[in-house]
Parts: sequence; structure tokens; C-alpha cells
Amino acid sequence: MADWKTTYTHFLKQAKEDIRDREQLGDLLVQGERALAKVTVDVASNEISNIEREEELTLYFQMKQMLNMLRALYNEQFEMQADKQDELIAAILYFVSPFDAIPDDVPLGLFDDAQVIDYVHEQLASDIDRFHNDM
Repeated sequence: MADWKTTYTHFLKQAKEDIRDREQLGDLLVQGERALAKVTVDVASNEISNIEREEELTLYFQMKQMLNMLRALYNEQFEMQADKQDELIAAILYFVSPFDAIPDDVPLGLFDDAQVIDYVHEQLASDIDRFHNDM
């Protein structure tokens, strides 16, 4: 099993090479919203601990911000440097993919996703602030 940084690097390469047109961004946005809806169901479940719920809530809010940014990019309402946009897309690709460092359907399967989203969220902090101020 690979670590999340190695796996994220794979998704970053994919973002740079494969996700370039408007249709692909739209498809990724839909996939991201669907995956986020699953997190919402998990958070509402009584089957997870309060610690897991807190982690998933953080993941939910960070991912929601990133999807809102992707939507604004898709609608040409926001611009980012190409390398930062690639990081955003790679994080969302990682989040929607069932094939990452820890498969999402096992206990703690979202742990690696949360690490990636948190890492990229920090890397994009100035863009996120600018996004919130512009929108």
C-alpha cells in the first residue's frame, strides 16, 4: 500500500496531463459532489465515533470550499495559477477515486483523503482567501 503523498503525486500528474477541458472539469465537479454527499451520510450516521465525525466534518467543509472553487473555475468566475489549479484538481481526483492509499470502503478509509485535502487546503490558503473575498 502506497502512502498518500506518493498516491497524490500520481493524481497531480493526472491533473496536469488529463484534466484540461471544460467537460472534464464538469464531470469532476459532479463526481466531487456525489462523493461529498457520501461524507454527509457518514457524518449523520450513528455508527461512527465523535472523533471520526469531527474529522469527517473538517473534510466535508474543506472539500466543499474546494468544490466551490472548482465550480467558479468551471464557470469562469475565478482564476488561479495553473500549478495551483492542478493541485486543486488533483486533490478532488484523489477524493473521488476509490483507488487511493487507503480504499474508501474500509474502516478509516477516508483518513488518507482527509490528509490530502488538508494538505492541499493549506497549500491553497491564499487562493481560498482570495476566492472568498472575490465571491
